[in-house]
Order: sequence, then C-alpha cells, then structure tokens
Amino acid sequence: MSSERSLFQQVVAKSASREIRHEAIHELGQLDAVSQLATITRTNGIHGSLRREAVSELRGIGATAALESIAADRTVDTAIRKQARQ
Repeated sequence: MSSERSLFQQVVAKSASREIRHEAIHELGQLDAVSQLATITRTNGIHGSLRREAVSELRGIGATAALESIAADRTVDTAIRKQARQ
C-alpha cells in the first residue's frame, strides 16, 4: 500500500487516469487519511466526481468533524457542502 502523500499526489496529478485517481481516493479512505481527503474536497481544480468520492470516503470512516467543517466552509462548492451535510 502506498503512503498518504503519494496517494494524495496521484489524486491531484492531472496526468493520472481517472481510474487511478479514484483508486487513490479509496486507498486514502482505507488509511483513514482524513486531512488529505478533506483537502481534496476543498480543491477546486479537482473534478467534482473525485471530490464527491472523497466526501463518501470521509463518511465511510466516520470523520464527522471533517464533514461538518466542509459543510460549513462557504469556499467549498455548494453541492459538495450539501453532500457533506447528508
């Protein structure tokens, strides 16, 4: 299994395939990498499906504080904030 840092880099690398990026998000969830997943949800340059998947991973690992923070952050896309509140 890769490190949190290398997985995060895979997610933000525009040259990586969408499949690799999705798998990296899933692996971050398996590592309970709350900080990296929360950062992905807040990064506007990352495709929405990847950001939504990061929210799902946060929910799956029970990262309530991170989800509440995302839901309250007005700089985050409205759809992502709404998903974080659900």
